[in-house]
Amino acid sequence: MNKFIFYLLFILTAIVLSYSAFAQKGEFIINGKVTEQGGTPIRQATVSINNKGIGTSTNQDGLFILHIPTANVQDTLNISCIGYQTDHIPIANLKDGQSLEIKLAVSNTELLEVTITHYDAVKIIQKAISRIPQNNINQQHLLRGFYRMYTYKKDVPLQLSEAVFDVFNFGYGDKRADLFKLAKARNEKNTKDFSSIEFGQRPNTIFEQDIVNHLPACGFLNEEGIERHEFEVNGIVDINGRDAYQVDFKEKPGQTKDTYRGQMFIDTKTYAFLYFDYGLSPAGLATPAKNNFVLKSLVTIGGVGLKMTADHMRVNYQQVNNKWVLASVEGSDAITVSGPSPKDNYNAQIKFNYQITKIDTNEEPIESNIGRNESINNYKSSGGEKFWKDYNILLSDFNADEVLKKIQAINKGK
Repeated sequence: MNKFIFYLLFILTAIVLSYSAFAQKGEFIINGKVTEQGGTPIRQATVSINNKGIGTSTNQDGLFILHIPTANVQDTLNISCIGYQTDHIPIANLKDGQSLEIKLAVSNTELLEVTITHYDAVKIIQKAISRIPQNNINQQHLLRGFYRMYTYKKDVPLQLSEAVFDVFNFGYGDKRADLFKLAKARNEKNTKDFSSIEFGQRPNTIFEQDIVNHLPACGFLNEEGIERHEFEVNGIVDINGRDAYQVDFKEKPGQTKDTYRGQMFIDTKTYAFLYFDYGLSPAGLATPAKNNFVLKSLVTIGGVGLKMTADHMRVNYQQVNNKWVLASVEGSDAITVSGPSPKDNYNAQIKFNYQITKIDTNEEPIESNIGRNESINNYKSSGGEKFWKDYNILLSDFNADEVLKKIQAINKGK
């Protein structure tokens, strides 16, 4: 009996000590893979704490890693992606270091038949715009974000930039300027093969990627943009369990400069903007406006010509405390560079991700530590291969550390 009591006390002590260490750490880390039922990886699936704004997304292999605060142990982990049914996992069932295999079932996203003439797309958009102060976070809040921008040609890396930063916003609809504070960053540029051009992000360009919060900068939702485009309700579709108007848009006949084609999804009940999937129209590619993503990302260009050949953006929103706020931005562009020497003539791809990893509605305004139009590339933090070990980030589709080393080796050997 005494042995049993001793054994029981030993087990209880071990549990208490384990929990104490767990609590002192303040967080635990999980990782996993999100796939379809048949095993195909799902990219850009959102893995987040329900209604809390803490999360990440999967890469092209369906992989993710997430730091979960111990304060959220009683919450639920949601795994969602457009076109699939959302899965829910109690966080209390998860352990530090646990690797998850998550399979999502396809949802019924077939367009419901609607009488197109019954829906006025422009009126739906205008109603959605008017309801932004009601639908979106209208109080001050802090967004912790991670961004990655990768430029390459075939198998040659040209530039890789990554950063973690905080954006303080006074509320959707509030016209006061956002505040920006850089936490950590790294950047390497191939100066042998990419000497005439440099891409990078500035606080202003990051702010404007939140379409709903910066409508004047959106080429199809500002006043001039609505006039330049045709909008049509193409049906009602399921978006992560919500009925949403699918509004297709394209340039009006005769319109060329700064025109887009794509889709936006607007909640049928609240008229909240949920998701955007769009890119420059063929005419827009020929004469891109200055507020285009690639041109806004240009830090320097000299002695060469640059032509856009492809443009695609996805902007996703999430709910926090029943209000909508930015979740993620994904960009994929292609350019043709032409110059006087053979090395200055090539095609390049640009991949961009901006992931919101934390939202806090209790924070006070921050003090900006970088100018609104200053390139983040000017800042490089120290750190080794575990550069992001303390942060929630979006896992890359490639080995980012190896790409950085390859660029450094190219520069040393040029």
